[in-house]
Amino acid sequence: MRNPRRSYNGDGTMVQPATVGSQKALGLSRAEIWCSECHHNAEISTEGMPDDLAIPDICLRYRCSKCGSKRLESRPSVAEHYEKLAEQTGKKHSMT
Repeated sequence: MRNPRRSYNGDGTMVQPATVGSQKALGLSRAEIWCSECHHNAEISTEGMPDDLAIPDICLRYRCSKCGSKRLESRPSVAEHYEKLAEQTGKKHSMT
């Protein structure tokens, strides 16, 4: 049975997800959590979380602060990614 919080390649093999530790190695320390019910989202710090915790599994620890749903999805912070790119290149990057 496929895990809905995982990606799969063309032959059906699960792709290993990013972890708190792999993101930390890139200098990143935030994640986004999105509610599938009300579309509320929040950015959280991954500081203090175990290095082997998969980013898609962070949402299992939370409940939506707006509607109370546990139908959440998590991913690395897109805003932090762009901030890091700007830092590295000296160029401002936009999410739009």
